[in-house]
Amino acid sequence: MNPPRHSSAPNASSRKLLQIDTARLYRDGVGAEGVTTNELDELAPELRRIHQTVLEKSRGGIDAEFASLNLHAVMPDSLASIEAMAAQLRRFEDVIVIGIGGSSLGAKAVHHAMMAVRPDPAAPTLHFLENIDSYRLHALLQNRQAEKTGVICISKSGGTVETAIQYLILRDWLEKELGKDKARAHQWLVTDPAHGWLRELAGRENLPSLPVPPMVGGRFSVLTAVGLLPLAAAGVDVRTLLAGAADSAARCVTEDIHANPALEIAALFYLLDVHKNKRVSIMMPYADPLELMGDWYRQLWAESLGKRMEARPGRPPAGTLPVRAMGAVDQHSQLQMYLESRLDKIFTFLTLDSWERDFSIPLPEESRKQFPYLAGKKMSQVLEAEFQATRQVITETGHPNMTLRLPALDEHVIGQLIDLYQRVTVYAGLLYGINPLDQPAVEKGKKLAIQLLSGDRPA
Repeated sequence: MNPPRHSSAPNASSRKLLQIDTARLYRDGVGAEGVTTNELDELAPELRRIHQTVLEKSRGGIDAEFASLNLHAVMPDSLASIEAMAAQLRRFEDVIVIGIGGSSLGAKAVHHAMMAVRPDPAAPTLHFLENIDSYRLHALLQNRQAEKTGVICISKSGGTVETAIQYLILRDWLEKELGKDKARAHQWLVTDPAHGWLRELAGRENLPSLPVPPMVGGRFSVLTAVGLLPLAAAGVDVRTLLAGAADSAARCVTEDIHANPALEIAALFYLLDVHKNKRVSIMMPYADPLELMGDWYRQLWAESLGKRMEARPGRPPAGTLPVRAMGAVDQHSQLQMYLESRLDKIFTFLTLDSWERDFSIPLPEESRKQFPYLAGKKMSQVLEAEFQATRQVITETGHPNMTLRLPALDEHVIGQLIDLYQRVTVYAGLLYGINPLDQPAVEKGKKLAIQLLSGDRPA
């Protein structure tokens, strides 16, 4: 059995904080389409109110209404049991993680980022099963050996139908290949601590399991066992991930909008929506390892904020449409639309300050005449230039934008990014006057699908 790889959490002197540049969301930075200081000042009483609401609803640790904002503080107490299970999973060559939405996207994004920088050769390969696609599942099982495969099934409710289907198929595969008794040693469950089909199954068959805190919704759960178990099994330093989240939380304890980045970003995005009609929020990473952070953000933002504001009749629905683009790839596919279509967009650029992996560009004499500007350059310098150019033309066009610069691509910085966006999302929901934690329209669709499968005609 290969033990999980860990590094100690960075000490205070070595921690590097996420750099947050919001200047181009203001009128002084982008022109008439930006937020004015007067608009922000008028919102100040409401910002103080919602900040106090967040503080009050976060009291009580893991049992608080906003327990998802306390995970940096409470989850370290659960790491011993999470790491013990992760150590068991590391005996396999492959680990299949079954989940959908919040039960998968966060862990998948962090895993994608960290494996690009520091893949652990002693760790199993993670395979994320999300959509109920027979082609994908067939291709996966064709090339796996049951003896060398572990399965993690993740569903907070314990009854997510897409997850249950794939788990039932994989259980059947394991049992046919290994026998029922041996197959049990290849299965781990992450679900509600007391209720649901998976919890009942864990008790009945004595399957190893970890709880999802009842007050933490799926899309806010990457810093619980939902994300920490598969990530620890893959060799990601989950202690440092939580330490990064803690450092982000420490930046957001004040009601001062100029010192609390989550409160400032939520306020600016809200004002750009309701005052400037910015209805599309585009996240554009300039580093392939950050690509799936855009997918995680899309669910967090869309499912939390895309709601009717029943308390404010006549107002348009809350939230902006989240879109992921990739720099520099989508400069060649979407930038034309961004530069010559409606001024209804806000941009967030994610960039790296430090590249652990880089290439100097070889430039033989016969190529120097064609590309003289590449002489002495590295790939990272070219990508940085492309980012700077894109941001400049986006700004000159009048699109408000902000830049999040990651000082390094590591668990500590990614932990900050996760905590920051979870806080921004909660603050934004309160500004809109909606509940950022529920998803009533999604639940309606789930019930209708079950009704159709049961042979009932929908009303």
